[in-house]
Amino acid sequence: MKAMSDDDVLVTRTGTVTTCTLNRPDTGNKLDATLLDALAGCIRAAREADTRVLVLRGAGADFCLGRQGPRLDGPPTPAILNAEFARVQGVNELVEDFPGLTVSVVHGRGLGAGASLAGRCDVVVAARSARLAFPEVPHGIAPTVVASYFVHRLNRTALLDLLLTGREVDAEEAQRLGLVSRIVDDEGLDGSVDALAEELARLQPEIVRTIKSFIGVASTVPPRTAVRLGVAELVNQMVDQATPHPSSGGSR
Repeated sequence: MKAMSDDDVLVTRTGTVTTCTLNRPDTGNKLDATLLDALAGCIRAAREADTRVLVLRGAGADFCLGRQGPRLDGPPTPAILNAEFARVQGVNELVEDFPGLTVSVVHGRGLGAGASLAGRCDVVVAARSARLAFPEVPHGIAPTVVASYFVHRLNRTALLDLLLTGREVDAEEAQRLGLVSRIVDDEGLDGSVDALAEELARLQPEIVRTIKSFIGVASTVPPRTAVRLGVAELVNQMVDQATPHPSSGGSR
């Protein structure tokens, strides 16, 4: 295992698995500009290191309590706010576009931008005691960035219920709604995540990239078109696998 220390994000690498741990437990790992920039750098470095599985975690009692806005001497300007949200979305897109598989590990609370960050991962593992919420609307903020993503992931009525009430949901309800992939007892969380990451790292990278790309495309087209695209993609894969390639030692 290779470990790298950083004040804001701790990075460990075991084989082709890289774990990035938000390391601001005193603030509940709230996402400010410094932490977001550090996380973005860690994700880029993991990508350059040919990481097959990227794991996102949080130090301390909570995964992430959301976004921490900049400290300003006066009213915020459009330029300042646009720059801030561009930084948030930049990290979100780095997670979404990661060529390998991404796993978020939610313990304690995942709130607002923290729940959104976790939800961008391919697999969301939650401790049984975890709780998630989008508390912005009751505090006078319409979370349109969160809504723009989760409107494609959650049932409309379920999403509106979560956003309008800001209520915290436990891991079981979060799983029913589609926010969480699997639930693990708190005491077995670390071992389960390590085993899952090792399992996913053994998958063929080409197959992983294909299925992630296909799901992205299929979700934007009518069901019958998606089926036709799926058949065409599968046929291409099977033909390619059956065709000898020079590097495989087959006939030329």
